[in-house]
Amino acid sequence: MAKVSEINKSLELRQAAHIHEEISLRSENQRLEKQLQERNEQLGKLQTENQQLNEELSTLRTKIDNEISFCEKWKETQAELSDYKRKTFDLLEQQKAWMATLNTEIKALFKERDDTKKELLEKEKTLKKLAEKHHKMMNTKTMKWTGKYWKLRKKMQLKSK
Repeated sequence: MAKVSEINKSLELRQAAHIHEEISLRSENQRLEKQLQERNEQLGKLQTENQQLNEELSTLRTKIDNEISFCEKWKETQAELSDYKRKTFDLLEQQKAWMATLNTEIKALFKERDDTKKELLEKEKTLKKLAEKHHKMMNTKTMKWTGKYWKLRKKMQLKSK
Protein backbone atom coordinates (compact mmCIF):
# COMPACT_ATOMS: atom_id res chain seq x y z
CA MET A 1 0.00 0.00 0.00
CA ALA A 2 2.72 2.30 0.55
CA LYS A 3 3.70 1.71 -2.97
CA VAL A 4 0.20 2.32 -4.22
CA SER A 5 -0.09 5.53 -2.28
CA GLU A 6 3.27 6.59 -3.61
CA ILE A 7 2.14 5.76 -7.12
CA ASN A 8 -1.09 7.68 -6.50
CA LYS A 9 0.85 10.62 -5.17
CA SER A 10 3.17 10.45 -8.09
CA LEU A 11 0.19 10.23 -10.46
CA GLU A 12 -1.42 13.14 -8.70
CA LEU A 13 1.82 15.07 -8.91
CA ARG A 14 2.05 14.24 -12.57
CA GLN A 15 -1.52 15.24 -13.12
CA ALA A 16 -0.99 18.40 -11.13
CA ALA A 17 2.16 19.09 -13.12
CA HIS A 18 0.33 18.24 -16.29
CA ILE A 19 -2.57 20.56 -15.31
CA HIS A 20 -0.10 23.23 -14.29
CA GLU A 21 1.74 22.77 -17.57
CA GLU A 22 -1.54 22.86 -19.49
CA ILE A 23 -2.60 26.05 -17.66
CA SER A 24 0.74 27.67 -18.33
CA LEU A 25 0.54 26.54 -21.98
CA ARG A 26 -2.97 27.96 -22.27
CA SER A 27 -1.89 31.26 -20.72
CA GLU A 28 1.16 31.23 -23.01
CA ASN A 29 -1.17 30.45 -25.94
CA GLN A 30 -3.48 33.33 -24.94
CA ARG A 31 -0.49 35.65 -24.58
CA LEU A 32 0.79 34.53 -27.99
CA GLU A 33 -2.68 34.97 -29.53
CA LYS A 34 -2.88 38.45 -28.02
CA GLN A 35 0.60 39.20 -29.33
CA LEU A 36 -0.41 37.79 -32.75
CA GLN A 37 -3.50 39.98 -32.76
CA GLU A 38 -1.38 43.05 -31.85
CA ARG A 39 1.10 42.16 -34.59
CA ASN A 40 -1.76 41.73 -37.07
CA GLU A 41 -3.05 45.18 -36.08
CA GLN A 42 0.46 46.59 -36.47
CA LEU A 43 0.72 44.80 -39.82
CA GLY A 44 -2.57 46.38 -40.94
CA LYS A 45 -1.40 49.82 -39.84
CA LEU A 46 1.96 49.30 -41.55
CA GLN A 47 0.24 48.10 -44.72
CA THR A 48 -1.96 51.22 -44.87
CA GLU A 49 1.07 53.37 -44.10
CA ASN A 50 3.01 51.50 -46.78
CA GLN A 51 0.19 52.12 -49.26
CA GLN A 52 0.15 55.83 -48.40
CA LEU A 53 3.92 55.99 -48.76
CA ASN A 54 3.71 54.19 -52.12
CA GLU A 55 1.10 56.69 -53.32
CA GLU A 56 3.26 59.57 -52.10
CA LEU A 57 6.27 57.99 -53.79
CA SER A 58 4.38 57.70 -57.07
CA THR A 59 3.27 61.36 -56.87
CA LEU A 60 6.84 62.39 -56.09
CA ARG A 61 8.10 60.33 -59.03
CA THR A 62 5.62 62.02 -61.37
CA LYS A 63 6.69 65.42 -60.01
CA ILE A 64 10.34 64.52 -60.52
CA ASP A 65 9.58 63.28 -64.05
CA ASN A 66 7.77 66.54 -64.76
CA GLU A 67 10.67 68.56 -63.38
CA ILE A 68 13.15 66.56 -65.44
CA SER A 69 11.01 67.10 -68.52
CA PHE A 70 10.80 70.80 -67.71
CA CYS A 71 14.58 70.99 -67.24
CA GLU A 72 15.15 69.30 -70.59
CA LYS A 73 12.73 71.64 -72.33
CA TRP A 74 14.38 74.58 -70.60
CA LYS A 75 17.81 73.44 -71.78
CA GLU A 76 16.49 73.04 -75.33
CA THR A 77 14.95 76.51 -75.16
CA GLN A 78 18.20 77.96 -73.83
CA ALA A 79 20.10 76.30 -76.67
CA GLU A 80 17.61 77.74 -79.18
CA LEU A 81 17.90 81.15 -77.57
CA SER A 82 21.70 80.96 -77.72
CA ASP A 83 21.47 80.02 -81.38
CA TYR A 84 19.16 82.96 -82.07
CA LYS A 85 21.47 85.28 -80.17
CA ARG A 86 24.46 84.06 -82.17
CA LYS A 87 22.56 84.51 -85.43
CA THR A 88 21.45 87.98 -84.37
CA PHE A 89 24.99 89.02 -83.48
CA ASP A 90 26.25 87.63 -86.79
CA LEU A 91 23.61 89.65 -88.61
CA LEU A 92 24.52 92.75 -86.64
CA GLU A 93 28.19 92.28 -87.44
CA GLN A 94 27.34 91.93 -91.13
CA GLN A 95 25.21 95.04 -91.07
CA LYS A 96 27.71 97.00 -88.99
CA ALA A 97 30.00 97.70 -91.95
CA TRP A 98 27.03 98.53 -94.17
CA MET A 99 25.67 100.89 -91.51
CA ALA A 100 29.08 102.58 -91.17
CA THR A 101 29.30 103.20 -94.93
CA LEU A 102 25.68 104.36 -94.99
CA ASN A 103 26.41 106.69 -92.10
CA THR A 104 29.42 108.23 -93.87
CA GLU A 105 27.38 108.59 -97.08
CA ILE A 106 24.56 110.28 -95.17
CA LYS A 107 27.03 112.63 -93.46
CA ALA A 108 28.55 113.45 -96.85
CA LEU A 109 25.08 114.11 -98.30
CA PHE A 110 24.18 116.34 -95.37
CA LYS A 111 27.41 118.27 -95.78
CA GLU A 112 26.82 118.59 -99.52
CA ARG A 113 23.25 119.73 -98.83
CA ASP A 114 24.43 122.30 -96.31
CA ASP A 115 27.11 123.56 -98.70
CA THR A 116 24.57 123.76 -101.54
CA LYS A 117 22.13 125.56 -99.24
CA LYS A 118 24.82 128.11 -98.32
CA GLU A 119 25.66 128.63 -101.99
CA LEU A 120 21.98 129.02 -102.81
CA LEU A 121 21.52 131.59 -100.04
CA GLU A 122 24.55 133.51 -101.28
CA LYS A 123 23.19 133.40 -104.85
CA GLU A 124 19.79 134.58 -103.61
CA LYS A 125 21.44 137.48 -101.80
CA THR A 126 23.43 138.32 -104.91
CA LEU A 127 20.28 138.03 -107.04
CA LYS A 128 18.38 140.33 -104.67
CA LYS A 129 21.16 142.85 -104.84
CA LEU A 130 21.20 142.61 -108.64
CA ALA A 131 17.41 142.92 -108.74
CA GLU A 132 17.58 146.02 -106.54
CA LYS A 133 20.27 147.51 -108.75
CA HIS A 134 18.23 146.63 -111.84
CA HIS A 135 15.12 148.27 -110.36
CA LYS A 136 17.08 151.37 -109.43
CA MET A 137 18.62 151.51 -112.86
CA MET A 138 15.28 150.91 -114.57
CA ASN A 139 13.64 153.49 -112.39
CA THR A 140 16.36 155.89 -113.29
CA LYS A 141 16.05 155.09 -117.00
CA THR A 142 12.30 155.24 -116.83
CA MET A 143 12.46 158.53 -115.05
CA LYS A 144 14.88 159.85 -117.61
CA TRP A 145 12.75 158.58 -120.48
CA THR A 146 9.59 159.93 -118.87
CA GLY A 147 11.29 163.23 -118.28
CA LYS A 148 12.43 163.38 -121.90
CA TYR A 149 8.95 162.39 -123.11
CA TRP A 150 7.30 165.15 -121.15
CA LYS A 151 9.88 167.69 -122.25
CA LEU A 152 9.37 166.68 -125.85
CA ARG A 153 5.61 166.75 -125.53
CA LYS A 154 5.78 170.17 -123.93
CA LYS A 155 7.98 171.43 -126.73
CA MET A 156 5.62 169.98 -129.26
CA GLN A 157 2.64 171.56 -127.63
CA LEU A 158 4.39 174.89 -127.53
CA LYS A 159 5.33 174.65 -131.18
CA SER A 160 1.86 173.66 -132.26
CA LYS A 161 0.37 176.63 -130.57
